[in-house]
Amino acid sequence: MRLIKKIKRFFFGIHEIIWVVVHEIENWLYPYCDRPVDDIFQDDEEGIDESSYVHSQIESANQRIERLQDEMIHVLNELNKIKNPNG
Repeated sequence: MRLIKKIKRFFFGIHEIIWVVVHEIENWLYPYCDRPVDDIFQDDEEGIDESSYVHSQIESANQRIERLQDEMIHVLNELNKIKNPNG
């Protein structure tokens, strides 16, 4: 019985380590989810034109994502109205 508990604890530890690594990769790939986009562009080493271009691209992608999420919520509400005409 102790061996089984040790094995479970070992696999749980591996699971947590993998989760932390994946979480860090996610933060690296999608930094705009946690913090404002302006924090990314604090380096003055890059050219102003390039950083403003990248900033505008990220902002437009965020706007598209928000618009698509709003449209998806609207469609789900309409489907619920069709399924439940009384409620």
